[in-house]
Amino acid sequence: MRRVFMLLGGVVGLVALAALPALAQPSDDVKNLQKQVDALKEDQKSIKSDLQEIKNLLQRARPAAPPQEAVVSVDGALFKGDKNAKVTLVDFTDYQ
Repeated sequence: MRRVFMLLGGVVGLVALAALPALAQPSDDVKNLQKQVDALKEDQKSIKSDLQEIKNLLQRARPAAPPQEAVVSVDGALFKGDKNAKVTLVDFTDYQ
């Protein structure tokens, strides 16, 4: 019975010793990961700042002027449709 307990204790000890290095990462790896996380946080702050600046610029932008009415004389030109239409589409083309 004593041999069984000794064998069982040895196995538990070996498992504990094997798992110990896997649980603790080397400090260099942790430091490198922390540096990468800090760099990502700084990039995120920069992106948020840029977005806020864009929002502020858009809010301060003047609204576009409403389109103005244009009067074009098409007297004597060829046309299709009703002569008294409210809207006239003019196609300027050059077939040279």
